[in-house]
Amino acid sequence: MTHYQMGNPGSYPYLLALWLLPLVGAIVAWAFGPQLKRLAGPLCSALLGASFVATLLSWHDATQSVATGAANLVGAHQALVSWIPGFNFGLLLDPLSLLWTCIITGVGFLIHVYSIGYMEGDNAFARFFAYLNFFVFAMLTLVLSDNFVGLLVGWGLVGLASYFLIGFWFYKPSAVAAARKAFVINVAGDVGIMFAIFMIVASVHSISYGDVFGSVGSLSTPWLLAICICLFIGAAAKSAQVPLHTWLPDAMEGPTPVSALIHAATMVTAGVYLVARCAPLWSQSPDAQLLVGSIGGVTALAGAILGCVQWDIKRILAYSTMSQIGYMIMGVGVGAYEGGVAHFFTHAFFKAQLFLGSGIIIHALANEQDVRRMGGLVKKLPFAFVAMLVGVLAICGIPGFSGSFSKDAVIYGTLQHGHPVLYAVGILTAGITAYYMFRLLFVTFLGAYRGEVDPSDLGIRHPELAGTHTAHDDHGHDAHHAPAWLMNVPVGILIVPSILAGWLLFGGENSPWAHFFAQQFPQATLATPAVSEMTTTLIVLACVAIGIAIAWRRYATRDAQDTAVERLRTESVKMPAILANAFYFDAALDLVFVRSSQLLGTLFGRLIDPQVIDGAVRETAFSAQWLGTFVRSFQTGLVRAYAFILVLGVACFLVYYAVTAGGLH
Repeated sequence: MTHYQMGNPGSYPYLLALWLLPLVGAIVAWAFGPQLKRLAGPLCSALLGASFVATLLSWHDATQSVATGAANLVGAHQALVSWIPGFNFGLLLDPLSLLWTCIITGVGFLIHVYSIGYMEGDNAFARFFAYLNFFVFAMLTLVLSDNFVGLLVGWGLVGLASYFLIGFWFYKPSAVAAARKAFVINVAGDVGIMFAIFMIVASVHSISYGDVFGSVGSLSTPWLLAICICLFIGAAAKSAQVPLHTWLPDAMEGPTPVSALIHAATMVTAGVYLVARCAPLWSQSPDAQLLVGSIGGVTALAGAILGCVQWDIKRILAYSTMSQIGYMIMGVGVGAYEGGVAHFFTHAFFKAQLFLGSGIIIHALANEQDVRRMGGLVKKLPFAFVAMLVGVLAICGIPGFSGSFSKDAVIYGTLQHGHPVLYAVGILTAGITAYYMFRLLFVTFLGAYRGEVDPSDLGIRHPELAGTHTAHDDHGHDAHHAPAWLMNVPVGILIVPSILAGWLLFGGENSPWAHFFAQQFPQATLATPAVSEMTTTLIVLACVAIGIAIAWRRYATRDAQDTAVERLRTESVKMPAILANAFYFDAALDLVFVRSSQLLGTLFGRLIDPQVIDGAVRETAFSAQWLGTFVRSFQTGLVRAYAFILVLGVACFLVYYAVTAGGLH
């Protein structure tokens, strides 16, 4: 087994602090919530902010490179528990985990601050922030672990935290069902990772990333492919890849800040991290790369198509996340690791901005989420319009905005790694994304107001139009007042990286991004495509322009606005059944897994359990009772009967002996 050292061993107090501070917040808010009351939000936010500061203070340790013989050690490695050789547990902060940690703590901090205003007045205010901090701690455990078992522990804790938060409003049956669905699908992914770990231990006798990646050359091709497939089952479940994506739209039942945290900074990006972290495994298995890249491409396209037929503002954004994560998986799957990870980085900012911006709209309209009942909000909610506009421009890849750099890097990366079909899928998906995101923007903000809430009341409800706003719980009851900046400032801050973050990729091989990951990923020999990167950018831009033009023609022209109410109603009624039922993925999973499980349960409940298991117990009791009755019948109390039985027994013995002895001769 070749030893493959990851990170510089040592003691790093900032690393421990950034990992444990959110856990401290979760424990304190959970244990002392009734006493803390409204202080739980600021306390948990402050601790997460301190974790973000500790991450920045660890920047040098995470990026330093130390030459040791033939290898360069990059990053910081903090040992925690030593058991036996190959089964040691610790923390690893290298450029990859540093990037994820910055997003988890930085964007997570902004979402926490936003949540103080959004959740103001909720009866379980402290419990909500305990769950949020626990969610962040679980995700940090996942990305900072230096071994597969630690990753699996964080993986499971993330699923548990998402169950708590998606079903936070547990008095809503739909929220409980969505939480249960997300948990079950993610547990199925956990099982895949468990089997991968079993195979890794059987072949490498270690759970350490360094040992496993250093031994990849000794693994047989089928064995390596099996490990990659099992790992990807976990990644597909967590990152909502086809066909394990059906939990993601339903997860919108949780509060909007939860949706922002799940989609931008934590849960659904875990699969991208797993594939990127295990790049040495995937780079040695072309079949695994083709499988993962293909599923990522299918997911990107399917999510974009389904986004075109949604009307709930949060479900539209949910399908957009599914599509964008598909881009990331496609990138890291085919070997374009820098591009896939770059899209995670830019996506974190504009997706958080989009969800938090939608939360502003939902609050303003007393929990209305159907965009068909909106319209005309550009004048009433100008700040929300600017925030959503910047987010839409970024996710569509408009030149100059962050998404344009990372999305083009993924699309061109597929061509460089020899996958022209995925290249075409990426371009087509970009055009569809532009259509449904601008459709969302036009239907929500342009035209006349179509809702039931009097738009003249919006100034009372929304922080951008008044000094304070009135929050409403799920039943519409008025709650306490929260300062306006608590929701506005985080969204305003996110606008800046949504525009500028992508410029870190400018310059190609000489960009700051390329230097940051110079020693992180395996280097592959790239093909020289017939189509240049600039030509690809122009083709993508042309498809995006077509998508925007179609959306403008259908929803933003004067004729479209004049007939908006009837057209939107007709569109909903005439929607193709295959799209209305989301390609029947839910129905297929229900038939294959849910119905079969119910049938199996019915079989055991009505036949196996009562007739076989209970029947065996009953027959045992009956047999014992019959045997007892039979033996008791010999107890007559008559001496002559006992003498007869004794003589009969002796006679039988003599006959048996005589026959046996005769046979011997």
